[in-house]
Amino acid sequence: MVEIREGERITGEGDLGVTLLADLEQIGIAEVRSAPGGVAPPLHVHAEHAEAFVLLEGELTLRLEDGQHRIEAETCVFVPPGVVHTFAVTGDEPARFVDLHVPSFGFGDFVRGLQAARSEEDLRAVRAAFDQQPAPEYASSDPALVVLRRTGGANGAGSTESGGAGSADAGAGIGEAITDRPNRRATLLVDTDELTVSEFFYGPGERGAELHVHHHHADAFLVLEGEFAFGLRQGSLAGPAGTLVVFPPGLVHGFDNDGSESARCLNFHMPSVGFGDYLRGTNPDFDQHDPPADGGLDPSAMVAVRLSV
Repeated sequence: MVEIREGERITGEGDLGVTLLADLEQIGIAEVRSAPGGVAPPLHVHAEHAEAFVLLEGELTLRLEDGQHRIEAETCVFVPPGVVHTFAVTGDEPARFVDLHVPSFGFGDFVRGLQAARSEEDLRAVRAAFDQQPAPEYASSDPALVVLRRTGGANGAGSTESGGAGSADAGAGIGEAITDRPNRRATLLVDTDELTVSEFFYGPGERGAELHVHHHHADAFLVLEGEFAFGLRQGSLAGPAGTLVVFPPGLVHGFDNDGSESARCLNFHMPSVGFGDYLRGTNPDFDQHDPPADGGLDPSAMVAVRLSV
Protein backbone atom coordinates (compact mmCIF):
# COMPACT_ATOMS: atom_id res chain seq x y z
CA MET A 1 0.00 0.00 0.00
CA VAL A 2 1.35 3.42 -0.98
CA GLU A 3 1.03 6.17 1.61
CA ILE A 4 1.92 9.84 1.59
CA ARG A 5 4.97 10.35 3.79
CA GLU A 6 6.94 13.26 5.19
CA GLY A 7 10.02 14.55 3.39
CA GLU A 8 13.57 14.28 4.72
CA ARG A 9 14.31 17.32 6.85
CA ILE A 10 17.82 18.55 6.02
CA THR A 11 18.11 21.82 7.92
CA GLY A 12 16.11 24.05 10.22
CA GLU A 13 13.57 23.74 12.97
CA GLY A 14 9.95 24.82 13.23
CA ASP A 15 8.51 26.53 10.17
CA LEU A 16 11.82 27.33 8.43
CA GLY A 17 14.31 25.01 6.79
CA VAL A 18 15.06 22.74 3.83
CA THR A 19 13.23 19.45 3.27
CA LEU A 20 14.26 16.96 0.59
CA LEU A 21 11.11 15.75 -1.17
CA ALA A 22 12.41 13.53 -3.98
CA ASP A 23 15.79 12.29 -5.16
CA LEU A 24 15.47 10.18 -8.29
CA GLU A 25 17.80 9.95 -11.26
CA GLN A 26 15.46 12.13 -13.33
CA ILE A 27 14.74 14.80 -10.75
CA GLY A 28 15.72 16.09 -7.31
CA ILE A 29 13.28 18.34 -5.44
CA ALA A 30 13.55 20.21 -2.16
CA GLU A 31 11.09 22.43 -0.36
CA VAL A 32 12.68 25.57 1.09
CA ARG A 33 11.16 27.82 3.73
CA SER A 34 13.31 30.83 4.54
CA ALA A 35 13.15 34.22 6.18
CA PRO A 36 14.32 37.20 4.10
CA GLY A 37 18.08 36.97 3.59
CA GLY A 38 18.21 33.41 4.88
CA VAL A 39 18.94 31.67 1.56
CA ALA A 40 21.48 33.21 -0.82
CA PRO A 41 23.81 30.78 -2.66
CA PRO A 42 26.86 32.25 -4.38
CA LEU A 43 26.58 33.12 -8.07
CA HIS A 44 27.02 29.80 -9.87
CA VAL A 45 26.37 27.75 -13.00
CA HIS A 46 25.22 24.19 -13.72
CA ALA A 47 26.99 22.88 -16.80
CA GLU A 48 25.03 19.67 -17.34
CA HIS A 49 21.63 20.07 -15.75
CA ALA A 50 18.82 22.59 -15.37
CA GLU A 51 17.29 24.18 -12.28
CA ALA A 52 13.74 25.37 -11.73
CA PHE A 53 11.84 27.06 -8.92
CA VAL A 54 8.16 27.22 -8.09
CA LEU A 55 7.58 30.07 -5.65
CA LEU A 56 4.52 29.31 -3.53
CA GLU A 57 4.70 32.15 -1.00
CA GLY A 58 6.77 35.27 -0.46
CA GLU A 59 9.29 36.86 -2.81
CA LEU A 60 12.59 35.86 -4.42
CA THR A 61 15.15 37.93 -6.26
CA LEU A 62 16.72 36.07 -9.17
CA ARG A 63 20.17 37.36 -10.09
CA LEU A 64 21.48 36.78 -13.62
CA GLU A 65 24.34 38.31 -15.58
CA ASP A 66 21.95 40.92 -17.00
CA GLY A 67 20.65 42.09 -13.64
CA GLN A 68 18.19 41.22 -10.90
CA HIS A 69 14.59 40.11 -11.38
CA ARG A 70 11.93 40.15 -8.68
CA ILE A 71 9.91 36.92 -8.51
CA GLU A 72 6.48 37.00 -6.91
CA ALA A 73 4.44 34.15 -5.44
CA GLU A 74 2.71 31.81 -7.92
CA THR A 75 5.63 32.00 -10.35
CA CYS A 76 7.61 29.23 -12.04
CA VAL A 77 11.24 29.91 -13.02
CA PHE A 78 13.35 27.73 -15.34
CA VAL A 79 17.14 28.21 -15.61
CA PRO A 80 18.75 26.12 -18.39
CA PRO A 81 22.23 24.62 -18.19
CA GLY A 82 25.07 27.08 -18.64
CA VAL A 83 23.26 30.19 -17.35
CA VAL A 84 24.96 31.90 -14.40
CA HIS A 85 22.45 32.60 -11.64
CA THR A 86 21.65 32.76 -7.97
CA PHE A 87 18.68 33.77 -5.86
CA ALA A 88 17.85 35.33 -2.52
CA VAL A 89 14.77 35.53 -0.35
CA THR A 90 13.72 39.18 -0.28
CA GLY A 91 10.66 41.17 0.73
CA ASP A 92 9.24 41.49 4.22
CA GLU A 93 7.86 37.99 4.74
CA PRO A 94 9.30 34.45 4.70
CA ALA A 95 9.28 32.64 1.37
CA ARG A 96 8.30 29.07 0.53
CA PHE A 97 9.34 27.46 -2.74
CA VAL A 98 10.29 24.17 -4.31
CA ASP A 99 13.69 23.86 -5.97
CA LEU A 100 13.97 21.30 -8.80
CA HIS A 101 17.08 19.92 -10.49
CA VAL A 102 16.67 17.98 -13.75
CA PRO A 103 18.27 15.52 -13.97
CA SER A 104 19.08 15.14 -10.29
CA PHE A 105 22.88 14.70 -10.48
CA GLY A 106 22.82 13.55 -6.86
CA PHE A 107 20.90 16.55 -5.56
CA GLY A 108 20.03 14.72 -2.34
CA ASP A 109 23.68 14.14 -1.50
CA PHE A 110 24.34 17.77 -2.39
CA VAL A 111 21.90 19.24 0.13
CA ARG A 112 23.01 16.73 2.76
CA GLY A 113 26.63 17.67 2.05
CA LEU A 114 25.95 21.39 2.41
CA GLN A 115 24.55 20.74 5.88
CA ALA A 116 27.48 18.53 6.88
CA ALA A 117 30.22 20.86 5.54
CA ARG A 118 32.35 22.50 8.21
CA SER A 119 34.63 24.73 6.11
CA GLU A 120 34.75 26.68 2.85
CA GLU A 121 36.91 23.90 1.44
CA ASP A 122 34.20 21.38 2.30
CA LEU A 123 31.57 23.56 0.62
CA ARG A 124 33.62 23.91 -2.58
CA ALA A 125 34.06 20.14 -2.74
CA VAL A 126 30.32 19.50 -2.27
CA ARG A 127 29.38 21.98 -4.98
CA ALA A 128 31.97 20.65 -7.43
CA ALA A 129 30.75 17.07 -6.96
CA PHE A 130 27.23 18.21 -7.77
CA ASP A 131 27.82 20.06 -11.07
CA GLN A 132 27.70 23.45 -9.40
CA GLN A 133 30.61 25.71 -10.25
CA PRO A 134 31.41 29.39 -9.59
CA ALA A 135 30.48 31.85 -12.30
CA PRO A 136 33.12 31.60 -15.06
CA GLU A 137 35.17 34.54 -16.24
CA TYR A 138 33.93 34.02 -19.77
CA ALA A 139 30.31 34.66 -20.74
CA SER A 140 27.74 32.02 -19.88
CA SER A 141 24.68 31.05 -21.88
CA ASP A 142 22.24 33.85 -22.70
CA PRO A 143 20.24 34.93 -19.60
CA ALA A 144 17.28 35.56 -21.92
CA LEU A 145 16.86 31.77 -22.11
CA VAL A 146 15.56 31.81 -18.53
CA VAL A 147 11.79 31.29 -18.47
CA LEU A 148 9.49 33.10 -16.02
CA ARG A 149 5.85 32.05 -15.92
CA ARG A 150 2.94 32.96 -13.68
CA THR A 151 0.71 30.20 -12.41
CA GLY A 152 -2.77 30.51 -11.02
CA GLY A 153 -5.29 28.78 -13.27
CA ALA A 154 -7.67 31.31 -14.83
CA ASN A 155 -5.09 34.10 -14.68
CA GLY A 156 -2.97 32.22 -17.21
CA ALA A 157 -5.58 31.32 -19.81
CA GLY A 158 -5.38 32.60 -23.35
CA SER A 159 -2.00 34.36 -23.47
CA THR A 160 1.43 33.55 -24.87
CA GLU A 161 3.66 36.26 -23.40
CA SER A 162 7.34 35.40 -23.81
CA GLY A 163 8.17 35.63 -20.12
CA GLY A 164 11.92 35.31 -20.67
CA ALA A 165 14.29 37.02 -18.27
CA GLY A 166 14.80 39.78 -20.80
CA SER A 167 11.19 40.84 -20.25
CA ALA A 168 11.20 40.39 -16.48
CA ASP A 169 10.71 44.09 -15.86
CA ALA A 170 7.23 43.65 -17.35
CA GLY A 171 6.58 40.63 -15.13
CA ALA A 172 6.56 36.93 -15.82
CA GLY A 173 4.71 35.56 -18.83
CA ILE A 174 1.56 33.52 -18.43
CA GLY A 175 2.14 30.55 -20.68
CA GLU A 176 0.45 28.90 -23.64
CA ALA A 177 -3.20 27.96 -23.27
CA ILE A 178 -3.71 24.41 -24.53
CA THR A 179 -7.25 23.85 -23.22
CA ASP A 180 -9.49 26.64 -21.96
CA ARG A 181 -12.96 25.55 -20.83
CA PRO A 182 -14.86 26.47 -17.65
CA ASN A 183 -14.17 23.12 -15.97
CA ARG A 184 -10.90 22.19 -17.62
CA ARG A 185 -7.79 24.22 -18.36
CA ALA A 186 -4.32 23.18 -19.38
CA THR A 187 -1.55 25.78 -19.67
CA LEU A 188 1.96 25.01 -20.88
CA LEU A 189 4.40 27.00 -18.73
CA VAL A 190 7.84 25.58 -19.59
CA ASP A 191 8.67 23.55 -22.70
CA THR A 192 12.38 22.64 -22.91
CA ASP A 193 14.38 19.50 -23.56
CA GLU A 194 15.13 19.04 -19.86
CA LEU A 195 11.70 19.77 -18.44
CA THR A 196 8.09 20.44 -19.34
CA VAL A 197 5.90 22.18 -16.76
CA SER A 198 2.14 22.33 -17.29
CA GLU A 199 -0.64 23.65 -15.08
CA PHE A 200 -3.88 21.65 -14.99
CA PHE A 201 -7.19 22.91 -13.60
CA TYR A 202 -9.94 20.25 -13.36
CA GLY A 203 -13.49 20.86 -12.26
CA PRO A 204 -15.40 18.34 -10.13
CA GLY A 205 -15.55 14.92 -11.78
CA GLU A 206 -13.22 15.80 -14.67
CA ARG A 207 -11.39 12.80 -16.11
CA GLY A 208 -7.64 13.10 -16.71
CA ALA A 209 -5.41 10.39 -18.15
CA GLU A 210 -6.29 6.70 -18.10
CA LEU A 211 -3.75 4.21 -16.79
CA HIS A 212 -0.55 4.41 -18.83
CA VAL A 213 3.22 4.09 -18.51
CA HIS A 214 6.27 6.06 -19.65
CA HIS A 215 9.34 4.03 -20.58
CA HIS A 216 11.96 6.78 -20.92
CA HIS A 217 11.03 9.63 -18.59
CA ALA A 218 9.50 10.44 -15.20
CA ASP A 219 6.18 12.18 -14.55
CA ALA A 220 5.35 14.23 -11.44
CA PHE A 221 2.45 16.22 -9.97
CA LEU A 222 2.45 18.99 -7.38
CA VAL A 223 -1.12 19.44 -6.14
CA LEU A 224 -1.84 23.10 -5.38
CA GLU A 225 -5.61 23.12 -4.76
CA GLY A 226 -8.28 20.50 -4.19
CA GLU A 227 -7.48 16.81 -4.55
CA PHE A 228 -6.49 14.50 -7.39
CA ALA A 229 -6.96 10.73 -7.46
CA PHE A 230 -3.84 9.05 -8.86
CA GLY A 231 -4.67 5.69 -10.36
CA LEU A 232 -2.24 2.80 -9.86
CA ARG A 233 -2.18 -0.73 -11.25
CA GLN A 234 -4.30 -1.66 -8.24
CA GLY A 235 -6.39 0.99 -6.52
CA SER A 236 -5.55 4.68 -6.31
CA LEU A 237 -3.90 7.29 -4.10
CA ALA A 238 -5.74 10.43 -2.97
CA GLY A 239 -3.43 13.43 -3.29
CA PRO A 240 -4.75 16.57 -1.55
CA ALA A 241 -3.30 20.05 -1.87
CA GLY A 242 0.31 20.09 -0.69
CA THR A 243 1.13 16.64 -2.10
CA LEU A 244 4.00 15.86 -4.48
CA VAL A 245 3.75 12.60 -6.43
CA VAL A 246 6.56 11.37 -8.72
CA PHE A 247 6.18 8.37 -11.04
CA PRO A 248 9.52 7.00 -12.28
CA PRO A 249 9.77 5.34 -15.71
CA GLY A 250 7.93 2.03 -15.86
CA LEU A 251 5.33 2.79 -13.17
CA VAL A 252 1.72 2.59 -14.36
CA HIS A 253 -0.40 5.59 -13.35
CA GLY A 254 -3.29 7.85 -14.25
CA PHE A 255 -5.11 10.79 -12.68
CA ASP A 256 -8.62 12.25 -12.32
CA ASN A 257 -10.56 14.65 -10.16
CA ASP A 258 -12.97 12.33 -8.37
CA GLY A 259 -14.03 14.95 -5.84
CA SER A 260 -16.82 17.50 -5.57
CA GLU A 261 -14.43 20.49 -5.63
CA SER A 262 -12.14 21.88 -8.31
CA ALA A 263 -8.48 20.85 -8.27
CA ARG A 264 -5.29 22.40 -9.63
CA CYS A 265 -1.79 21.01 -10.02
CA LEU A 266 1.54 21.50 -11.74
CA ASN A 267 2.65 18.58 -13.91
CA PHE A 268 6.33 17.92 -14.67
CA HIS A 269 7.82 15.66 -17.34
CA MET A 270 11.59 15.12 -17.13
CA PRO A 271 13.13 14.94 -19.58
CA SER A 272 10.43 16.44 -21.75
CA VAL A 273 10.62 13.92 -24.66
CA GLY A 274 8.23 16.19 -26.57
CA PHE A 275 5.38 16.41 -24.05
CA GLY A 276 4.62 20.00 -25.08
CA ASP A 277 3.95 18.91 -28.64
CA TYR A 278 1.94 15.96 -27.34
CA LEU A 279 -0.36 18.42 -25.54
CA ARG A 280 -0.62 20.42 -28.76
CA GLY A 281 -1.62 17.26 -30.61
CA THR A 282 1.46 17.15 -32.84
CA ASN A 283 3.49 14.32 -31.26
CA PRO A 284 1.60 11.02 -31.66
CA ASP A 285 4.78 9.04 -30.88
CA PHE A 286 5.16 10.52 -27.40
CA ASP A 287 6.53 8.15 -24.75
CA GLN A 288 3.12 7.15 -23.35
CA HIS A 289 1.98 3.53 -23.59
CA ASP A 290 -0.69 1.13 -22.43
CA PRO A 291 0.07 -0.68 -19.16
CA PRO A 292 2.30 -3.74 -19.73
CA ALA A 293 1.02 -7.25 -19.17
CA ASP A 294 3.22 -7.70 -16.10
CA GLY A 295 1.79 -4.59 -14.44
CA GLY A 296 4.97 -2.55 -14.68
CA LEU A 297 7.12 -1.27 -11.84
CA ASP A 298 5.87 -1.89 -8.31
CA PRO A 299 3.96 1.17 -7.00
CA SER A 300 6.26 1.25 -3.97
CA ALA A 301 8.83 2.88 -6.30
CA MET A 302 6.74 6.04 -6.58
CA VAL A 303 7.37 9.11 -4.45
CA ALA A 304 4.36 10.44 -2.53
CA VAL A 305 5.34 13.15 -0.08
CA ARG A 306 3.62 15.86 1.87
CA LEU A 307 4.85 19.45 1.74
CA SER A 308 4.98 21.57 4.87
CA VAL A 309 1.77 23.22 5.98
